[in-house]
Amino acid sequence: MASADAPTAGEHLHDLDARLVDRISEITRSELSSRRDHLAEISPETAQLADALLEYLDGGKLLRPRFCFWGGVSALGREPTEAEIDALARYGTAIELVQAAALMHDDVIDHSPVRRGRPALHVQAERRHRAEELAGSAEDYGVAVAIVLGDLALSWAEQIASGVEGSPGAVAAAHREFDALRTEVMSGQFLDILHQAGGFSSAPDAEQAALSVIRWKTVPYTVLRPVRIGAALLGADHTALETLSAWAIEVGTAFQLRDDLLSVVGDQDETGKPIGGDIVEGKRTVLLARTWAAADAEGRALLERVIGRADASEQEISAVHQLMRSSGAVGSVAREVRRRAGRGRDLLAEASMLSPRGRDGLGALAAQATDVDSLPA
Repeated sequence: MASADAPTAGEHLHDLDARLVDRISEITRSELSSRRDHLAEISPETAQLADALLEYLDGGKLLRPRFCFWGGVSALGREPTEAEIDALARYGTAIELVQAAALMHDDVIDHSPVRRGRPALHVQAERRHRAEELAGSAEDYGVAVAIVLGDLALSWAEQIASGVEGSPGAVAAAHREFDALRTEVMSGQFLDILHQAGGFSSAPDAEQAALSVIRWKTVPYTVLRPVRIGAALLGADHTALETLSAWAIEVGTAFQLRDDLLSVVGDQDETGKPIGGDIVEGKRTVLLARTWAAADAEGRALLERVIGRADASEQEISAVHQLMRSSGAVGSVAREVRRRAGRGRDLLAEASMLSPRGRDGLGALAAQATDVDSLPA
């Protein structure tokens, strides 16, 4: 029998997770500090780019680095060493920089004013332009700064990932996954843009187009490639990697479907994103596709009138939200999230080649990322 003072399995998972988070924080600050020194040699102004990126990263949930970490732990039949935790944390840092770059650019593409409860990066830069009374268009300046800093974050992500140490074969395998992550997320971003413009003609219908965007924009860099990076780095074989892939596709899709629901029924203070943002941005989500399919002529006229209109009123946005609920689309998508999350749990339970501790860590993360039961009805 375990002593009263012995840590429970949950406490041990929390301790490992906390060690990862602390190590990512240390690596991030160290890496950005050294790069700030380099930028300072160019000019005081360019040094501020490192400061802006460090501030931007503050408050992130580190979901993707955590998937990477627990993917790595799942490949081990023992406790990870400090060197292994460090290697996983370095890849986690690189993944988080890719995430930062994607968000900066995505907010420009979608004209999103808010990120993580704060003004989006391009909006912050635009405001500084006005406050300092600089020449030219403040809006163009904000967009340009977000593009440049996003590109810089991508460059630094590659540098940090390239410095990860380990067995040569495992390091090479992990980097191939990292390469695929960046290619796939950018391909998915293009499909998202194309779908919103009505040009994704190879998809059979609007819902399948939206699911393809999820499969290539969200799934690869949120769950699939992070878990495969971690697992490959710590020596997982082909069977383990393919099992993790099948699980990740279910969990990553459920995660994005839930995120689409948050735009309708979420708490803005918790999500850090404006409620109704997907509507004014014209996001062609599965939720919207199902609402359109279930709506009558009056409902479709409402959608045509409001979706994608930056100047849509609160009353119009509220009317669309009500249609999404009354049509059954919200309930349908919530059931889809539960179904995919349940399939993910089954796949993980059957994955005997993965370590119990790794499965526990991945399962806890998946439960957090796909929870819809706590959302308002």
